[in-house]
Amino acid sequence: MKKKDKNRVYLTDKMVLTGIGLGGLYWLLDSVMTLFLSSNTNLLEQILGFDMSEIWTRGIVLCLFVIYGSHAQFTLNERKKSDAIIKQEIATRERFSRLLSPDLSEMVISGKLQVEKGGEERVATVMFIDIRNFTLMSENINASELLQMLNDYYEMLVDIIFQNQGTVDKFIGDGMMVIWGAPILQPDHPDKAVKTALAILDAMVDYNNNREAAGKRRVEIGIGINTGNLVAGYIGSSQTMSYSVIGDTVNIASRLCSIAKINQLVISDATRKGCNNKYGMKLLESRQLKGKINRLKMYSVINKSKAR
Repeated sequence: MKKKDKNRVYLTDKMVLTGIGLGGLYWLLDSVMTLFLSSNTNLLEQILGFDMSEIWTRGIVLCLFVIYGSHAQFTLNERKKSDAIIKQEIATRERFSRLLSPDLSEMVISGKLQVEKGGEERVATVMFIDIRNFTLMSENINASELLQMLNDYYEMLVDIIFQNQGTVDKFIGDGMMVIWGAPILQPDHPDKAVKTALAILDAMVDYNNNREAAGKRRVEIGIGINTGNLVAGYIGSSQTMSYSVIGDTVNIASRLCSIAKINQLVISDATRKGCNNKYGMKLLESRQLKGKINRLKMYSVINKSKAR
């Protein structure tokens, strides 16, 4: 901050003292003017006043300056509070608009939905999506075309995710992590996640048809979803923080995504139970995951809306 700005801030923070100072200056100038116009050359008497009428006049003027200073200080303080609230709301809106769909973000900002700050344990559903054979694809097209493809691809996915009230946790190169049940509590989070994944698989059919019509390579994906206990909260340093979730539930969701074949949605048994067997499913061969005693039971969700 420049020296001039510092001085201005100091003055605006001391408006009451400024008012007293102006009132005192008026009193002194009035006394000096009276001294020149009067035969009495006693400065002390001129400052104190000859009679009560002069003292009252100067006292009233002094009080008016103090009142002015008090009012100005109150107005400036209220303006500072208002500016701080506006800045906080803008920062909050920007932070949540990156995580949540526009309607959920607006509900959080307006106070209709509560978001717990700090780390907390809760049950939520995590979805991972990634592009199959991405390394091979990236070797056959230039960087600018690859980046444009990813942007178009993510634009489509995020629209679908936000329509189903999902929270975009992060983009991981050609992969994406999405959450339901955090930071917004959603009792039907497993169902929302599976519904979103099926909508994405549907959208990929038209997306790839358009790419093929333009002479471009298809983009094939795999999706994995898991439901369970995790820790949700802001993670990072004092300089930069982001909302995320951690725990074994997240790791298993990532593994399910790796297991999924091209255009396949693989979910855990916990997610299946959370959907109340709402969707057509096929039991897959259980897997022994690294570090796990029990084999993981998993299902492939059958999407009958569009043939691929």
